[in-house]
Amino acid sequence: MDSTLSVEALERLPFWVTPPGETDGFMMVVGFVLVATLLGFGALYFTIQAIPDRMAAGAHKVQMQLVSVLGLISLFTLNNAFWIAAILIAAVPLHEVFPSLKPVEHTLGADDA
Repeated sequence: MDSTLSVEALERLPFWVTPPGETDGFMMVVGFVLVATLLGFGALYFTIQAIPDRMAAGAHKVQMQLVSVLGLISLFTLNNAFWIAAILIAAVPLHEVFPSLKPVEHTLGADDA
């Protein structure tokens, strides 16, 4: 059995069929598009994942730590409930809900000097 193709058969092949010994351009393009898509979605995912941390920036230290821990737990477990909790905690200032978290302002008196 002869495995070579005739000239007429080669002319009828579609453009994406690569002749033997040549680089498959279509596969290269698909590979680059796949890598770019994965990197793009990864960047988008981590940008969305960081929203609670950005919201809590500049807040009370306990609130920032709580939001960060919840964000990490949601990142590692892929559980959206932790991320939603982090958003809610970042949106509401904890020192207004729990007045005991307000920083104590210490004033120097005659006894402290």
